[in-house]
Amino acid sequence: MSENPVALCLAGHLSPEVALARLLLTGTPPEQIPAQLAPHEAPGNPAWHRLSALAARSDALASLAAMLREAEVDHDPVDPATGATPESAIAAIARIFDRAVARAPEASVAAYSLNDPAILAAATDEILAWLTRECLIAGDKDVLDLGCGIGRVAAALAPHCRSVLALDVSAGMIEEARRRHGHLPNLRFATTPGTGLAGHPAAGFDLILAVDSFPYLVQAGIAESHMRDAAHLLRPGGALAVLNLSYRGTPGADRADAARWAAEGGWHLAHDGTTPFTLWDGRAFLFRRPRSP
Repeated sequence: MSENPVALCLAGHLSPEVALARLLLTGTPPEQIPAQLAPHEAPGNPAWHRLSALAARSDALASLAAMLREAEVDHDPVDPATGATPESAIAAIARIFDRAVARAPEASVAAYSLNDPAILAAATDEILAWLTRECLIAGDKDVLDLGCGIGRVAAALAPHCRSVLALDVSAGMIEEARRRHGHLPNLRFATTPGTGLAGHPAAGFDLILAVDSFPYLVQAGIAESHMRDAAHLLRPGGALAVLNLSYRGTPGADRADAARWAAEGGWHLAHDGTTPFTLWDGRAFLFRRPRSP
């Protein structure tokens, strides 16, 4: 959506948290946000009161804006003509997230958290609730969390699953995840090259979860190879849950890619870009493996 984030929020299409994050992501300086809100004043709208309250957190907004400037996030796809390769793209992404997690851990994995642990926890609870409704987690399930960041989803999953392996390309993210959650006995963190999932056991997992990590695989041109790897790693009846497929801003292109990958890989596409969350605007794509050949 290219419309004004504040207008979208007041119309019920975006949460106040996402609306403010979008303003910052598009380069609005924190000190100018009150001026962006003023023309939309709606005292009778609860979303307006939440927007106003969050916008008053000047220190948090300034911290997020500084993180975004330092991270220098680039979502353009790899262009081989420039000499870029998937490996160089993933290495650049790892460096970006090393810088981001050092500056603002919560915001580094979800800008809309505004670096507030309580907001991030609420968003994580929504993801856990959705996975539960889809019957994707249980005490006998083994999970691979691909692009785990600071480990917030992996740690939420651990009490409900047999094991969780959480991977990230950023050594800084993995260090922070271990510091926060390394005490959980059935949760293991490890860095990954990011170019594939070779080396993990075939049919070793019941769920592979990718929360906001597939956009970087799409950017690097290696999403399709990860789909093939995921099919190899999942047990019969297992699932790949992709929450946000890309950052292209074209849901139709994402749905077309998902349909093609499903057809080529023999997946059942159970969710095709649905929006099941209220706090986060992430789109859900759920690929299921058949229970028998």
